[in-house]
Amino acid sequence: MRIRDGWFGRQLRRFARNNEGAAALEFALVLPPLCLILVGMFEMSMLMFTQASMEGALREAARFGMTGSVTDPALRQTQILDIINKDTFNMLTSPTISFMIYNSFNNVGSPEPWIDANGNGKWDSGESYTDVNSNAKWDADQGKAGVGASAQIVQYTVQYDWHVITPFMAPIFGNGGKVHLKASVVMRNEPWDYTTS
Repeated sequence: MRIRDGWFGRQLRRFARNNEGAAALEFALVLPPLCLILVGMFEMSMLMFTQASMEGALREAARFGMTGSVTDPALRQTQILDIINKDTFNMLTSPTISFMIYNSFNNVGSPEPWIDANGNGKWDSGESYTDVNSNAKWDADQGKAGVGASAQIVQYTVQYDWHVITPFMAPIFGNGGKVHLKASVVMRNEPWDYTTS
C-alpha cells in the first residue's frame, strides 16, 4: 500500500525513519533473559559454595572428633557441632547432622544382617536378624549413634535442604524448589584411653 502525500503521510514516513529509542527497546527485550541468567549463576554459585563449605566444615569437625582431645563424648559432640556451624558461616538453618559408629569400614551404611526367609531381597517383619546396634529393631543402617570411643570408626554426615531463593528458578531445580545437599566423611578415632585421661 502506497502512502499518500499529505500531512498524515509525511508524519507516518517520518515516524518510520525515526530510530530514536531503538536501544531502549533492544535493552528491554534482552533484560529479562539476562536477569534470568545472572540470577541462575548466583543461585548455582551459592549452592556450590554451600556444598563446599559443608564438606570443609565436616572434614575439620571430624579431625577434631577423632583426636579424643575432649574425653566427654557429649562435650566432644557439642564442640564438633560448633565447628560445623562456624565453618559453614552460620548459613545452614536446621541442618541434619548425624554421627554413626561402626565396627569396621566394610559395615558403613550396610543393613543389619538378616535371614531372608522368603527370598525377596529385603527384610520383612518377622524375619530374624542380628541387632548390631542394640536398639531392639532391624535397621537399614547398622550404625549406632554417637561420636565413638577410642579406635572406633565414625561416620560424620551433614544434610541440608537448600531452598531456592528466587521463585521463578524453583521449577528448574524441581523437587518443590529444594535441592538436597549432603556431605559425609568416615574416620577411625585415634587410639586413646578415657580411663587414663
